[in-house]
Amino acid sequence: MSDEARRREMPPGGAFASFERGGVRLRTASWPGTRGTIVLVTGRNEFIEKYFETIADLTGRGFTVHMMDWRGQGLSDRLLPDRMKGHVGDFADYGTDLEAFVERAAGPGPLLLMGHSMGGHVILRALATSAALRRNVAGAVLSAAMMEIDTGRVPSVWAGRLARFAVLLGRATIAVPAPKESGAGFNLLTSDPERGADQAWFVAREPKLDLGAPTFGWLDAAFRSIALLQTPGRLETVETPVLVAVAGADKVVRPEAERRAAARLKHATLAEIDGSRHEILKERDVIRAAFWSAFDLWCSGLTAG
Repeated sequence: MSDEARRREMPPGGAFASFERGGVRLRTASWPGTRGTIVLVTGRNEFIEKYFETIADLTGRGFTVHMMDWRGQGLSDRLLPDRMKGHVGDFADYGTDLEAFVERAAGPGPLLLMGHSMGGHVILRALATSAALRRNVAGAVLSAAMMEIDTGRVPSVWAGRLARFAVLLGRATIAVPAPKESGAGFNLLTSDPERGADQAWFVAREPKLDLGAPTFGWLDAAFRSIALLQTPGRLETVETPVLVAVAGADKVVRPEAERRAAARLKHATLAEIDGSRHEILKERDVIRAAFWSAFDLWCSGLTAG
């Protein structure tokens, strides 16, 4: 199989399904394995298909893999009439969706959670707020987790206040005039042009996968959730082993915030992925290899423990 086919064709053995929570239909997919079970969740403005290569990497290591499109994106139900607006009212909804999905994630133990960017944030939030989830999960892997959003020249505190003010003015469902993360001649997400083209390739074939800017409501919810995890004592309750993979050249989320979060976790392993832009798993081969080396070492230690 060519590299392109591995990225853009569904790995063998997989099947799509869905389940409903609170009147919202969530699209899922699963692949069988025997070594353990991984619930893999995406970042904002992503979908299951974008992770076909990562799924192949995991099933090739023997894992059962379960994936879900978050509410409001992918081919799960959108939350507003304008499906291009990325909206959620509270990140707690993502957390309870994740918990419900984990309960359905059948497969051999151990059970691991793995998430990128917003997905990594939601995983850590769920572990920090749900003792039941902590009891069921053997470990978690965070890739460029959204512990703080890089707001550029605007201080984060002012960006958060602006989002809160917009929500209070009744503008929660208005799209934020956010800068693009990629375009002609630039890409903040990856330095690999071929992998960087995968998302647009899938969207061209299924336009309903597309998603635009987040709403002020989503942004306000994100800042409130970030503040929740920054509360003293919150992350300190998490005893689950966590691999924190930090993209060294990230301009979407702030790497220093991930390092601070790792320092507060009782059993964190920090993996510095030097030279990586935000999407570690969509980066060049040499960068991806650094991530998988850290992942394999961490998994071997987890199994040995």
